[in-house]
Amino acid sequence: MVPQIGLAASARAWPDTLHRFLLDHGGGVVKGRVMGTDQLLADDYQVLLIDDICSFLTPRLVIRLREAGREVVGVFSPEDGTDAKRRLLECGISDVIEADASPEEFLEVIGSTLAHRAIPDQHGLRTPTPAIRVSVMGAAPGVGCTEVSIALADALSAHQKVVLVDLDQTYPGVAQRLDLPLHPNLHSAVDAAHHDPERLSEAILAKGDIRVVGGVASPSPDRLVPDSEIAALLEDLSREVEFLVIDLGSGPGSYEVDVRIVVGEATPVGLRRLIEKIEHGLHPGDRPDSLAIVNRARPGTRKADEIRRELVTALPEQAVLVIPEDKRVGPAGWNGVLVSNGRFRRAVARVSSLIADGDRRDG
Repeated sequence: MVPQIGLAASARAWPDTLHRFLLDHGGGVVKGRVMGTDQLLADDYQVLLIDDICSFLTPRLVIRLREAGREVVGVFSPEDGTDAKRRLLECGISDVIEADASPEEFLEVIGSTLAHRAIPDQHGLRTPTPAIRVSVMGAAPGVGCTEVSIALADALSAHQKVVLVDLDQTYPGVAQRLDLPLHPNLHSAVDAAHHDPERLSEAILAKGDIRVVGGVASPSPDRLVPDSEIAALLEDLSREVEFLVIDLGSGPGSYEVDVRIVVGEATPVGLRRLIEKIEHGLHPGDRPDSLAIVNRARPGTRKADEIRRELVTALPEQAVLVIPEDKRVGPAGWNGVLVSNGRFRRAVARVSSLIADGDRRDG
């Protein structure tokens, strides 16, 4: 069987030379020209050829590819000397080859690599992640998603260790809300997770008992952290704590979680947006593990009952919690402190108790 090959994007000539040779003479099939990490993990191939200078080559990426049963051959320029070869080997790749090697030599290395590859066993795979992951998503900007995330992380920290991760890449606000520095942040944590996991703790801030990965310092549509890199970070964080609270803002968030919370506002428009977010933003199978929170409701049992009836009618079987408006929230935000005990904090504490008591790690 001819090898199935993935070629990582490169400014060097070897990918084009090898691809043309395979088209003319056979010996292998190029399954794709890979432009980034997400495509790298999604495409179907047996062996990846990648430059030592490729921007998305990291030890973490090689681990994930090897766990998926793929091999990685690193390509380096002989002009760069032993440093380039050493960098590739430190990433844990299968073999190396010089960029000016002939197509026949490339095929020989590919064939040898595939002939000696081992099927990953339990010792080569990552251990299961123990943390319970809770995502908090806003039905629209400004509904209090960050405030709920912070309060939930604070309440859960009374039970076990918690990390609060700000993954709102449009309007990050956890660090600012808690009066924490903007550095280190999400970029720092992702870089540590991929290049030097032992230093991941240096990218985590602290506010009381809560540990925090702050959001990006300068949000930009052109500098979004790829989902695959965030997923790897969440895996590492999950090994260190019992709970991960993930503030998604009003973004989609496609990460694997155990509990999904959607926050809306107690207005007619707010309720409609909350219903639409749950209907279109969550898969039907997610709903048993999801909670709709209506924030800033006017105090009073009658109003809360009306809100619940409307949501239950629109979303049968959807769990609903109504959080009354609390005058303590505003001043806490201005002062960069946690909200003191009151209606808001007690309501979120009920959510934390449900999550902590319903620990999914035991089945």
